[in-house]
Amino acid sequence: MTYCLDPECQQPENPSTAKFCLNCGSNLLLRQRYRPIQLLGRGGFGKTFLAIDEDIPSQPRCAVKQFHFYDPDPELIKKAIELFHIEAVCLDQLKHEQIPNLLACFEQKKQIYLVQEFIEGRNLKQELSEGVYNENKIWQLLQDLLPVLQFIHNKRVIHRDIKPENIIRRQSDNKLVLIDFGIAKLLTDSALLRSATLIGSKDYVAPEQLRGKVFPASDLYSLGVTCIRLMTQVPPLDMYDCHSERWWWRDFLPKGTSVSSKLGEVLDKLLQTHLSQRYRFAEEVLQDINAALESCQPNLLALKNPIAPTLTNPHNSSNLNASQTPDPPI
Repeated sequence: MTYCLDPECQQPENPSTAKFCLNCGSNLLLRQRYRPIQLLGRGGFGKTFLAIDEDIPSQPRCAVKQFHFYDPDPELIKKAIELFHIEAVCLDQLKHEQIPNLLACFEQKKQIYLVQEFIEGRNLKQELSEGVYNENKIWQLLQDLLPVLQFIHNKRVIHRDIKPENIIRRQSDNKLVLIDFGIAKLLTDSALLRSATLIGSKDYVAPEQLRGKVFPASDLYSLGVTCIRLMTQVPPLDMYDCHSERWWWRDFLPKGTSVSSKLGEVLDKLLQTHLSQRYRFAEEVLQDINAALESCQPNLLALKNPIAPTLTNPHNSSNLNASQTPDPPI
């Protein structure tokens, strides 16, 4: 199967060897090399496809993200493309084994595209169908993902949309990979995408993010919400009391299970509504995790894999807001 990427095409499915769409006549290969073979997902600002790179003999698979323009003003389109390439440069600098590699970015037929490494594996929402996470798995998740957040925050990048669907357990090594950074912010500000100004899923976003401000602590809040979702299988907002502005996640743990005071303290601090009471940086969380695992029960000592936090930050959190922080284009 080959998919036609023309947004106006009414019958996008084509034979696997076709070079031109049988319905609309569009060229089916992006840049004469990337063949879309499966629709992976869609949102308010575009679609994501699984594709193969026919320019390489092994024909490796990759992920192609297509962003749609809805404003016909050529000046706005030109500006959006310029912003897109600036964001792509930012993404290209995020070289980390737990972030997909950027392979290409380009414009074709007034659409813009990102081509990225395809991560083979299941996301954590899919894993949740097999049962809730126990305490050990939550400790492991925090140890695996916090260094990734520390890395991107030190690059002055904020993810904005951390949730189980955007965390993939890579099949080859069981490492957690962070996907789908919030590129749509700049393009939305240009009024070219039919998307809400808010980047992020409302069940997981921090309160300040709803007001248009983001900080490293905003990602940490979303990570905390992700943890309690994995521990309970309960939709996050069902565990939040708007009147007291508190999370009551312990009341939703499966019958017969409990959480140690050490982990509970870490999660509660990740989930604080007020920034002044929440962890500010990933390295602060890592410090507490290392201390907790150092003094915790024997059954958790096997998890201890201390990661030395980087305490010197190249920026001040008060200056890292939505208008100043580059938002990477995934």
